Amino acid sequence: MTTATPIDRVIAILGAASYRPRAQPFTVASVPFNFAAVLVGTGKTPDLIVVVDTVEESDEMRLRHLIEGLGRALDVAGSRRPLTAVLVGPKPSDFTLDALGQVCRVLAVGTPTGSAAEGELRDWLAVLLPLSLPDRNQAVADPLGELTQRLPAGLDERLRAELLVASGRGSTAVRQALARLMDASLVQVERFVGERP
Repeated sequence: MTTATPIDRVIAILGAASYRPRAQPFTVASVPFNFAAVLVGTGKTPDLIVVVDTVEESDEMRLRHLIEGLGRALDVAGSRRPLTAVLVGPKPSDFTLDALGQVCRVLAVGTPTGSAAEGELRDWLAVLLPLSLPDRNQAVADPLGELTQRLPAGLDERLRAELLVASGRGSTAVRQALARLMDASLVQVERFVGERP
């Protein structure tokens, strides 16, 4: 069994999200470009993604020229596709990243390895992936129900009701309601003590 490289993982993750690989060399406005991979989004994700192996493309000046040249060729061709460069391998200098950021979106994913590699890559590529929403049928947290269960069983119903209503307005409202209820209880105690013979 062969171990997937980080570039293979990037291609697999993006491929599962409906990005389609393009043949190499990738030609734009009759200018050929070679990258580790080129993927094109479909439907509502029209992005053009170039995957760059920064081990193979270690000359930062050449990397800048390559991405800047692709950006110019896309402009000449009148492309409206957003360009994203996924840099796999050692991270280039901040100067190079800033220069590339002037031309396209840059995702420097590094070289994740180990059991957490897939998750790390997904996190880096999340901006390119579709948003996954929870299933509507899944249980949703019920903070009010949770609070109701945690209040003591013998608690006065009036106190319980006021605290639950105040909880919807935040912690300050709960503290104020509790203080008001305690003041009212103290006033009742004082009256009771004052009425005793």
